[in-house]
Amino acid sequence: MTDISLIPKWNSTVKEITQTGPNEGSIKSTSGDYTFTIIERKENEILTSTAESEYFTSYGYVLKAKGDLTEVSAWINYKIVEHEEILGRSILFILNDLKEFAEYLEDGGDPDEYDKKKILVSH
Repeated sequence: MTDISLIPKWNSTVKEITQTGPNEGSIKSTSGDYTFTIIERKENEILTSTAESEYFTSYGYVLKAKGDLTEVSAWINYKIVEHEEILGRSILFILNDLKEFAEYLEDGGDPDEYDKKKILVSH
């Protein structure tokens, strides 16, 4: 949950992540490139990060372990109001991607063998 390197495995919008420091980096995605900053990370407990791009002033999510469950909160602040609908829908896709990945792992799946493209085709 707190391993940034796994994000391209499950997030259908992320093509590549490059960490430029312990708490920051850049992301190449299907909706353009952006930078991210990790605000809080505790191994297997919580990950809070924010991101900025030409489309939004901030985007982020919080993943917090709650027993056997993970609570997810997400937000996005748009630079251009016209982008709100499409970017808002992308958050729903991302949350679904995360849910599918979590279920795969719960069923004993190997994260290195996970194929997000296969999941996209089946939905």
